[in-house]
Amino acid sequence: METLKQRGLNSFQLKLIGLILMTFDHIHEFFSFTGQVPIAFKWLGRVVAPIFMFLIVEGYTHTRSKKKYMLKLYIGSLVMNIGNHLFLKYLPRADGFTIENNIFSTLLMIVIYMFIIDCLRASIKQQDKSRIVLSVLFIIMPFVIGQTMISITNVTNLDFLNYIIPNIFLVEGGPVLVVLGLVFYVTKDNIYKLIQSYLIFSIALLFGSFAESDFNIRSLFFDNYQWMMVFAIFFFRMYNGEKGKGFKYLFYIFYPVHIYLLYTISYFVIN
Repeated sequence: METLKQRGLNSFQLKLIGLILMTFDHIHEFFSFTGQVPIAFKWLGRVVAPIFMFLIVEGYTHTRSKKKYMLKLYIGSLVMNIGNHLFLKYLPRADGFTIENNIFSTLLMIVIYMFIIDCLRASIKQQDKSRIVLSVLFIIMPFVIGQTMISITNVTNLDFLNYIIPNIFLVEGGPVLVVLGLVFYVTKDNIYKLIQSYLIFSIALLFGSFAESDFNIRSLFFDNYQWMMVFAIFFFRMYNGEKGKGFKYLFYIFYPVHIYLLYTISYFVIN
């Protein structure tokens, strides 16, 4: 990936920034019922998912074992799905709040599709028609599986299947974030194309959010503020291409711990 040939932020530093901003975002999510948490906390959090998606592309590109990389994300996704279920079952909030946080599932789906794209590229290069067809089928398969799972769980009590089988329709952010992650991947070798694509994506999201609502200042900052994700561009631009030194599993540990800590505190506050 093209990067600034000067001092900037390495991968670990970007990750720390993402974790800090994510915490502000989730403080508002879990304690907005108090009326005491400023909406600015949500504004800060709009850049978090794009930062981690940007970093997951970097991590996948440079990892020695892509299968182990996917396995770590799958375990994280599974732990979060089970944890969300248990906390809601044994510590239900009086207001009926549900925990829907599981960025691991979204990142896992992005990595799965990056792997499929790699297979498709290799098949095209080798002019292997059977593998090309197979790769295309794998691109479609998550949508078919996802819709099938929704249909099954709607008529049965097999909800646990959604915990163990990632569903592209149910991951945090939905298919839209998965597509954005793939945009990062196909433009990863040119930071300028990546930023241009991200700008277009953010603008489209902005206008799309007002398709069924009024376009005004209040809505822009208090209702449809997802457009603020555009500010993640500054972090992409500051990335220096270095991994940096830090705790390897910080994100995998911090993410579920802070989610369940904030939820537990909110449970006792509201109850």
